Amino acid sequence: MPTKINKLPLLLILFVAFLIRFINLNSTPALNPDEAALGYNAYSLIQTGKDEHGISWPLHFKSFGDFKPGGYVYLALPFIKFFGLNTLSVRLPNLILSLLTILFLYKLILLLSKNNNLSLLTAAVLTLSPWHIHFSRGAWESSAALSFIVIGTYFFFKSIKDKFLLNFSLFVSFYVLSLYIYHSARLIAPLLALTLVTLYFKNLIKNFPKILIPIFFGALLALPVAFSFLNNGGTARIGGVGLTADQGPIWRANELINHHHNVKLINRIMHNKRVLYLISWGQKYTSHFDLNFLALNGDEVPRSKVPEMGQINLIELPFLILGLIFLLKSTIYNQRSKIFLIAFLLIAPIASSLTFQAPSALRALSMVIPLSILIALGIYSFFNLVHKLKIKNLILIIFILIYGYFVAYYLDSYFVHYSKRYPFAWQYGFDQLVPYLEQQKDQYKQIYVTNKYDQPYILFLFYSKYSPQKIQSEIKLTPPDNFGFSTVLNYDKYNFQKIDWNQIPSNSLVVTSDEIVPIEPIKIINFPNGQPGFKIYSKL
Repeated sequence: MPTKINKLPLLLILFVAFLIRFINLNSTPALNPDEAALGYNAYSLIQTGKDEHGISWPLHFKSFGDFKPGGYVYLALPFIKFFGLNTLSVRLPNLILSLLTILFLYKLILLLSKNNNLSLLTAAVLTLSPWHIHFSRGAWESSAALSFIVIGTYFFFKSIKDKFLLNFSLFVSFYVLSLYIYHSARLIAPLLALTLVTLYFKNLIKNFPKILIPIFFGALLALPVAFSFLNNGGTARIGGVGLTADQGPIWRANELINHHHNVKLINRIMHNKRVLYLISWGQKYTSHFDLNFLALNGDEVPRSKVPEMGQINLIELPFLILGLIFLLKSTIYNQRSKIFLIAFLLIAPIASSLTFQAPSALRALSMVIPLSILIALGIYSFFNLVHKLKIKNLILIIFILIYGYFVAYYLDSYFVHYSKRYPFAWQYGFDQLVPYLEQQKDQYKQIYVTNKYDQPYILFLFYSKYSPQKIQSEIKLTPPDNFGFSTVLNYDKYNFQKIDWNQIPSNSLVVTSDEIVPIEPIKIINFPNGQPGFKIYSKL
């Protein structure tokens, strides 16, 4: 009979994961425009059955012209329905899904390795992962999609061992549902599914009649998102953030060709822009495995990192290398499981590498799963090696102290220093600014707000709970910029623009960031670091 597993350690890990991800979730970090867009559109659907642009129950939300996959909006909808339109309601779906990711990663490793200690260790590594914590605390679609992929992967391996039709159907369903949540999943999930099908082809052939219904159902389930993607601006989104949005290889090709006095066919072949784009892609792909990205400084985008931290804890780097070595040499995982885990690691950064902003912690978030598995395997194997040493307990204590230090360092950076170091990246102050302006707006003919911060209009809609019926008739997006994004310049009394005091009419309330104004402000809203975020002026 199988040994009964003590569930208490797993429950403790999940409890710690919950605490780290839930504490101050309604305020740390501040709500960003993408989160506000997801929440407000769910609110609009509840109120009117249409999104902010007046489109009934869409699968892709036009939003800022970036056509967000609609999955997360619908996940957030019941929370906003019952708890109201607020930051916590928008973030709760991802919090719950992030905990499910940890749970199902534990179950997956237990299924593959039959080793409860290794499974618990893997869950603990993911629980304390800076990369996973960061994207669990917010309405991050990438994290939600990853949860569906991990759950689906578990059910695939479960189907190989037991109740094939039920578990295979769940695998197909979760993988397809991930396509509705985040753009990158539309590449990662099919590639992972292809890998699994290739590795376990013989097992699937044995159950061939049983796979037809799930595959047919999955294809039907995927059709709406494919149709909506092709007809509702999805391709434009790729054009805005894809690799070809970077004009650098074209400029470089022209520069190299112009170095030759005579432009000949051989020169055009040697300095072909397609070759340079291929080189650029290779550089972007390999940058995800760079020491600076993984262990030292992380993503360059402030919203996707904390100060002076990599995507993993620095102490985990040697165990990551050790884990890769032991994966290849040990018998904990069978050969096909090993190939899948390595394939997962290699597939995970592909979507990110096809964009001009790489390496991207957001788009390559799925890397956190194979990395956590390898780190846990490295730690497990290391302590197996030192198990017979007399100083094994001392080594364990030193390891716990050092690891604990790095975890504490990350949490201190995230909860204390992050908001003070990068307040501009997270739209701090809007939650105070909008209620204040709402109280004052009846006294003024117009309100002018600086457009220095990203997409201010959606934060105003969110915090004021502005009537969806009204905005649907008022909203008008600007033409797309070079990256495919648009914005709203005005609605109601609000005007979002660069502030030129001399151009502002009388009887206006004016909100600036660092623009020069010849009078004293009537109110200042500070960032968490004490620096002025908004200055409010009355021009009578």
